[in-house]
Amino acid sequence: MTNNDFSISIGKEAVEVRHIPSTTSPNGKLFGFLLNVGMIVAVNCFLLFMPGKHDRPSMWEDIQAGSYIFPTVLLTAGTAFLAWSGFRYARAAWPSDEIFYCDRHELTISRTPWWDFHNHHWNKYVYPLTDVSHLRFAAIASLKNKTFYGIRFLARGRRWALPGLEAPEAKRILIALKSLGADVPEDPKLEKRISQALEMRDGDTSWMDRSWMADDSKTPTDKS
Repeated sequence: MTNNDFSISIGKEAVEVRHIPSTTSPNGKLFGFLLNVGMIVAVNCFLLFMPGKHDRPSMWEDIQAGSYIFPTVLLTAGTAFLAWSGFRYARAAWPSDEIFYCDRHELTISRTPWWDFHNHHWNKYVYPLTDVSHLRFAAIASLKNKTFYGIRFLARGRRWALPGLEAPEAKRILIALKSLGADVPEDPKLEKRISQALEMRDGDTSWMDRSWMADDSKTPTDKS
């Protein structure tokens, strides 16, 4: 595995995955936050001051002239969309420190809040294993040609993700979780992803046809 932030421990009675990105990138989350804020400000300034077509006034000039409803709606909607998509990507690109522990009875997730840029405070979530479903390897967030993968699942209807894993390590974890009694559906695409990940590690990128990724971002409905 190429990510040194991970520590994976698999036994007969439990699985533990430690993901501590703050060890190699202590200011990663703060950088991601500032990058997204800067992007939102830059896009809004562009929209606000960019002249319209055919010598039409900019939105800023419309506001000064008293026509502020359309600019306000557009900027508000644009800011909301950029914030949602940008911070969703940032949480996968610069994730919080996290410990994932599962035995035959419970799944325990210990994680620092994403807004805690110094990773001082830990929140702990415990779910009976029977309330955890759809554990699988899938895309978590993507932007242009960059996609972040990990293990996704549902716990009492809440969506969770353990980002940063690659397919070979994810398979090891999923097999161990299934042996503990967790709900791990069959994934016919996983073997292909494993071979592609291994080829990438060897420097072979000739396989990069991304059509197979089309449905990765979809989360199935919790049937429990």
